[in-house]
Amino acid sequence: MARCALSISHPNFAAICPTDPELISGLNVLCNHVAKDHKLCNWVNHPMPGYPEYQNRIWKWDYRPDPSDRSATRKGWRLFAYVADPTAAEPIPAVAFLCYDKAHDPGGNYPKFIIGKLRKFLAGVKVAKPEERFKRQTDPDGRTRSLCLSCFASVCVSADRCEIEAAETAHCCPENSN
Repeated sequence: MARCALSISHPNFAAICPTDPELISGLNVLCNHVAKDHKLCNWVNHPMPGYPEYQNRIWKWDYRPDPSDRSATRKGWRLFAYVADPTAAEPIPAVAFLCYDKAHDPGGNYPKFIIGKLRKFLAGVKVAKPEERFKRQTDPDGRTRSLCLSCFASVCVSADRCEIEAAETAHCCPENSN
């Protein structure tokens, strides 16, 4: 489990039965909990049988919209978020795409229902590709050469991926004198 930067402000975010006046307040509390410590919230990496391309990318939280509710019963709302890169540095960015009151549980085949909602959500999302800083190329000896795309300096030549990643992380481009 990891700390997460949960975004609930995307225009494609769908809340089923969003008339509950405490919904947004509860979502904001959940976002704060998730950002502070993953142990403060009950998130689960939702299994996606039949959809391997979404495995580890759908996270769900069960929560109470009213943070003062100290009920011993199960939490009444469920939120699903899409995580484009589950291996990203913490806090891992996640975008909420579906939220519903468990009293309005859709039932049936959950993965199929979730994927349907996620595909509608992603259809309107433009994903910006991160700008690459380094280019890697394998030489005939099986070693990888890393080249900085900003200053065009050779960063590292090695057969060890960890060594290359460490060198790229430590690399600082010299200031341009132009």
